[in-house]
Amino acid sequence: MSLIYALRDRYPHLGFDDRPLVASCDDGWLGIMHAFLHDADKAMVPGGTFTLQQVREKMGGLQMHYEIADIAPAARRAIDDAHRQASARSFHVCEICGRRGRLNNFSGLWKVVCTEHADGKLGKGVPFVGPFDVQDSYSPEADPFVAARPTAAEFDAAPIIDGWLVEEQGECGSRPWLYGWFFGKPDIGDGEHGHTSPIVQMDDMVPPRWVRTDNWLYRLGIHYLPAEREIRYWAQKLRRRPLAYGEPPGGSNGIEAMLIFLRSTGRLKSMKIDRMEQAYREEEQDQEISRGG
Repeated sequence: MSLIYALRDRYPHLGFDDRPLVASCDDGWLGIMHAFLHDADKAMVPGGTFTLQQVREKMGGLQMHYEIADIAPAARRAIDDAHRQASARSFHVCEICGRRGRLNNFSGLWKVVCTEHADGKLGKGVPFVGPFDVQDSYSPEADPFVAARPTAAEFDAAPIIDGWLVEEQGECGSRPWLYGWFFGKPDIGDGEHGHTSPIVQMDDMVPPRWVRTDNWLYRLGIHYLPAEREIRYWAQKLRRRPLAYGEPPGGSNGIEAMLIFLRSTGRLKSMKIDRMEQAYREEEQDQEISRGG
């Protein structure tokens, strides 16, 4: 499944067992596993071996099996503590979408889901009240990882950012922010381009569907690779009107048409347009290679 490949890509130097069905849970827990592996990665310095053997759902919660060798006892305790925290978090995060959730009973099947997924393919879930609601002294509201994750209702009410781009060096501080075209945000006109306040937490699903900043929760719309987005940004900007919701930035799905438009305006230097076009061609070539073409 996509989940295990995402883990391998981000942590290539941590060992993964290649047996089939190494991951038997849904992708909504990807963020929990990223956080666990990040902590495991830190604990492994300066050496030793860590092999993730199995990721699964058991009794509604996340369970991971791993082997550790040649590390100090304190590092082993840190990894085991991180695993316990990951398991506790899983009882409050929807296994399907990664939003806030709780344990539900689907005719004998226990699964942690948000309110949206509590009534779907599995039938209608019944919130489960029992020992699995309490994980030692763990409090989800005191855990920023869980507390920042939106509920289904928050997500549905959130404004949208289309054509978004992460700016790693934000002028508001060292934390990154997002640029994009906004829809449904009270202080910005629909279709206007702007940026968010610094990012607090971003969805780990691929592609991500939400981001929480210092001031707002946003739904994330369509995303473009950097070179294509720059062409679309300038084409939209020189059209001198807000972006209409559902319309592709730049007014076209064809890059060639936008490049012709940019050259026709005379507002940008030819060298700048040439640079954007070259970057786009290289971006497309890289994508073709990654697709195996």
